[in-house]
Amino acid sequence: MSSTSVVQLDFSNPEVVRDQQGHILVDEQGNLACTDHNCRLKVGVEELTAAMIREGRVDLTNIARLAFADQIVHIGVDEYDPSVIHSQWIALYRKWGFPKEMRVPKPPFTREKAVEMAGLEEPRIPFYRHPKITLEMLNGRFPAMRGHWSLQPNSGVGDAYELDGWMFLEAALEAPFRNTDQQQLEELAKANGWKGQNLVTYLLFGQYCKDLHDRYPDLETWARLLSSSLHGRVLHAHFDSNGYPIVDHILVPSRIDPGLGGRFAVVP
Repeated sequence: MSSTSVVQLDFSNPEVVRDQQGHILVDEQGNLACTDHNCRLKVGVEELTAAMIREGRVDLTNIARLAFADQIVHIGVDEYDPSVIHSQWIALYRKWGFPKEMRVPKPPFTREKAVEMAGLEEPRIPFYRHPKITLEMLNGRFPAMRGHWSLQPNSGVGDAYELDGWMFLEAALEAPFRNTDQQQLEELAKANGWKGQNLVTYLLFGQYCKDLHDRYPDLETWARLLSSSLHGRVLHAHFDSNGYPIVDHILVPSRIDPGLGGRFAVVP
């Protein structure tokens, strides 16, 4: 799209500027790039500046950034850069419809840490779960999960560990650490300083996978979630292809199966 074309911009959010397709062109930090991998829209700086001036949305910081910019485009970004990771998670939280009060803080880890975690034998990706996100809240956010028993009030699901904030999760789309029983997973966690995932983090990870990979995780496998339980038994879960979670607690701790693994979180 050339700089002379007409671009419809969405100024309804006081903190970000979007195009007509919902891509964030100016994020909460004033970054002038669309980090959505599906975005192919090019926007001329002149028309964006003019529109922002009309809306009273240009301050001195934005003027300085715009003055040195050539265009607002989807660019090849450094996926390990904490500022890029931060912007991507801000965009995800807005796309998912979480209140703007649920701010995504800057990652506490370095680029080197992100590279290290991605290079492990079981690669891990940075992940953010806001502490105010609850199972009940997911019921109203993600239509594919709506009505699931675990997302209802008083479901009985309990967490042994409050897993929130920034963390690193296994990137695998099918459950890692298969052919293990519950005790072996617990020993892995203890030896490495990991935390077993809980259900709310797992379900949020499911939506993350859908948005980034266009599929839900664990379609052919099950994952034990060591930090969540029901009636004293650890939960195990997976997704169907439509995004509906299948969650149960019937497995005995000694059960071993080629299609049964576990998912963990590494808290930086």
